[in-house]
Amino acid sequence: MTAGGVKTWYVNKWDSTAQKTRRVKLGQWSAQGKHTAWAKKQVGKTAHDIDEGAVKTRQEREAEAASKAVPPTLREAFELEAASRLGLDDAFGGPRAEETVQNYRSVLERKLDGLLETRVDEIDHGEIQRRLDALTKSAPFAAHKLHIALSYARTQALSALNIEHMPFRWPAMKKMPIMRDRKDKDREGKVTLDTSVEWADRWAEIEGVENETIRLAGMLRWHTGMRGRMLRNLTWADIDLTAGTMLLSTGLKKVKGKRLIAMSARSLSTFKRLHEIKMDNCDWVFASCRRIDGIRGPLDALDRLPLTAEGDLRHLWNEATQDVDTREMVIRWLCGQNLTGGEAKSLGFYATVPVERQRKVANEISAVIDRRCEVTPTNVVEIGRATA
Repeated sequence: MTAGGVKTWYVNKWDSTAQKTRRVKLGQWSAQGKHTAWAKKQVGKTAHDIDEGAVKTRQEREAEAASKAVPPTLREAFELEAASRLGLDDAFGGPRAEETVQNYRSVLERKLDGLLETRVDEIDHGEIQRRLDALTKSAPFAAHKLHIALSYARTQALSALNIEHMPFRWPAMKKMPIMRDRKDKDREGKVTLDTSVEWADRWAEIEGVENETIRLAGMLRWHTGMRGRMLRNLTWADIDLTAGTMLLSTGLKKVKGKRLIAMSARSLSTFKRLHEIKMDNCDWVFASCRRIDGIRGPLDALDRLPLTAEGDLRHLWNEATQDVDTREMVIRWLCGQNLTGGEAKSLGFYATVPVERQRKVANEISAVIDRRCEVTPTNVVEIGRATA
């Protein structure tokens, strides 16, 4: 404050976005009541702007303008949004799964080959729309993924072009695909899951797989009803062979952490065999034979067999559950599905299905599968001899 009673107002506040303290000079006013009240309002407004990351130096504004001077390519726009989605805070729904983003990236690269390096302000939208329409007719669910990938790019395109609405029509699906049961016929009249195939024939086909790790993975896929990625991502740290349980990451956004799941006697025997043949210095239960950049990862996917695709096994497991008298809540718990709010409340304070109850139901389901596949229940020694 000067000798004449003129006060200089500053705001010093930490900017979490830029990771530094901002010092903003508001101005000079005499120490009168109305001037002081107005200055205090400006202090609050400026502090709020700093919190929101809206206060920048001239150099920062010029650098930001320069970065937006050249709009990104379609690929760059997608990657910018993908990186943002992978780092989302729990308050905004949590980060997207890397596998999900990779699926969107894959379909974008496969279906828009030759267009990805085009700047977002120079895209041939008609060509993209024609490809999207053609894909909707031949592979509707792949088209749905492509539509989401394009929506990622659109978000970043709007930001890069500094506009709220596109001045042109952005490619979009005319009709969203309808979920179809695997037992229904597709457009060519083929049945995705042919229920006329004998279970014994399907099991014999799996038993004929040469690679033992892949063979046992197929058997466990059938006897647990789990999604392929959930099962193949298991590490030995998740497996308790003594207790006969596993800790499973379901991959569902609503299911935080890992779920404790009991194994049936059949599944436990198979896991014990996998432990006998596990690779040294590798913690993956279903380790891949190949290395990428010197690192061994889990199996990427199971091979599609002439009679049975990997996705069929989860549905066949579900069909076996129809012969078991138990609550649907337990069934969904065992195969890693999400539970409804009412079911979660019915589980009580700890919100888990007791392990022994899980094991009883899992054994009953495995018994149904063995009976329909005409497989005689075996012990650990016999499984080791039969699969060696």
